[in-house]
Amino acid sequence: MLKSLLPRSRAGGLLAAAVVLGLGVSGHALLASDHQDTPEVELAPRFDVNDVYAFPAATPGRVVLVLGTSSPITPAQTPSFTFGVKDKELYQLKIDNNGDAREDLVFQVTFTGNAGNQIVTLRGPVAPNGVGTSNTLVNQVTLSGPVNQVLGSRERIQLFAGPRDDPFFIDLEQFFRIIPDRRPVTGPLSVLRPPAATFRSPREAKDFLRGINDMAIVIELPATMLSADGKSLGKFGVWGTTSRARGT
Repeated sequence: MLKSLLPRSRAGGLLAAAVVLGLGVSGHALLASDHQDTPEVELAPRFDVNDVYAFPAATPGRVVLVLGTSSPITPAQTPSFTFGVKDKELYQLKIDNNGDAREDLVFQVTFTGNAGNQIVTLRGPVAPNGVGTSNTLVNQVTLSGPVNQVLGSRERIQLFAGPRDDPFFIDLEQFFRIIPDRRPVTGPLSVLRPPAATFRSPREAKDFLRGINDMAIVIELPATMLSADGKSLGKFGVWGTTSRARGT
């Protein structure tokens, strides 16, 4: 049940920082992060994809997919922060279930309303209208309801969208000392000195994301719904995207 996997407060951890691909047959644990991967992304934080997670649910035969966006958000910012609204921003999780590195199924997530009153709408999983970087909304609406609530059925598809503690760990100060060309263009992390060659020990490292939220989209469903035939537990690949509507 999805509710059991979610923290009870903003400060609670959402999930471990690991991605499992090929659920049901075989899997490889991967660490993945995409937080603010270019200096310019800080100018449009809602388009920043932090991490994509896929892992077995607490109920056998079910899988959880997570798209984390918009990091970092301080606790003070959280009540006023929103997902991007429909007709301007589209959030997607894309599934390849035949190994050709092209999406065979998509989950499309859109939002309406203002901070504190947003409504989330989930479409899919369904075959996309097209593959690649140009995306249009599919017709199938699966779930819709308020953010910050668990929606749907524990037997079929469940959805949660809202702020959660960012589960990823990174000593960001040291990272920017090691790779200074990835530093942001403004703020204290833009002027770190001196340079470094390696990360600090676990005892000395500073978790930059501790206590920081991101805007999480969490989907739980039967793993068979991601397979090519809708019945088997096969391998699949998953990745997340955010899209800006043309003209915005």
